[in-house]
Amino acid sequence: MAVDPLANHHEAAARVMPGRDPHAIKRMYVDLGADWWEAHADDLDAVPALSLPETLPVVAGLLEGVRGLLLDAGCGPNPMVSCALVATGGSDVVALDIGLGTVRTACAIGVRRGVRLRGVVGDVERLPFRAGAFDGVACDDTVEHLPDDGAGVGELLRVARRGAPVVVATPNRHNAYILRARLRDRLRGRRHPLEHYFVSSSHLREYTWPEVECLVGARTVVRARVGCGWERTSTRATARLASWLVRRSAARRFSSMIVVRADGIGA
Repeated sequence: MAVDPLANHHEAAARVMPGRDPHAIKRMYVDLGADWWEAHADDLDAVPALSLPETLPVVAGLLEGVRGLLLDAGCGPNPMVSCALVATGGSDVVALDIGLGTVRTACAIGVRRGVRLRGVVGDVERLPFRAGAFDGVACDDTVEHLPDDGAGVGELLRVARRGAPVVVATPNRHNAYILRARLRDRLRGRRHPLEHYFVSSSHLREYTWPEVECLVGARTVVRARVGCGWERTSTRATARLASWLVRRSAARRFSSMIVVRADGIGA
């Protein structure tokens, strides 16, 4: 029987997530990586991109022109961010994930696209690099998966040289469409826990803008804040209008994704 990585992952998440055991959660992602490689080593075109399409140009744009060695922490099996960083900056990019199979898949896809990535298996909460090793860091759609998100963000900042850009992107719990769904459910007399509205069942948490400001800003200076919309996910005029609005500061709190750029603190 063919392996279905995402189906297996959702089944594992239903078993593992309620217990919140850090070791079991990390093991779940190692197993997911093995499934990616087993299922798609000979079918790389079928590997999905796991982040929203609106996020990629924002993350890459905040690191555009950065030269030197860059880190994509939590690259996933389809390393869209890693490849974009090579294309926009001409830099060497380390593609890191916790699963060997995920890293193997990501590097193979990179080769297929004419991009040579430096694949590293590692835990974002304990990155295997010296302080200040990187000239820029990207972490897209990853911190919400980490058992210890504070340790993870601290590591991202540590391995970036002092003042180097560190870009963190994560789903917004106050996404306008999620708030609409919650309101609709309440009007119908349905009450669900917050986790019911998470983008993925394997997210340990999802954040609001103030929570991300606290998580990152408590450790360093946040230099830029960008909200992502829905214009590539939906062709509706309302999605285009909402996307335009959330790029303006007053409505940014309702964006689909939270993206911040902060200063690295490594030596």
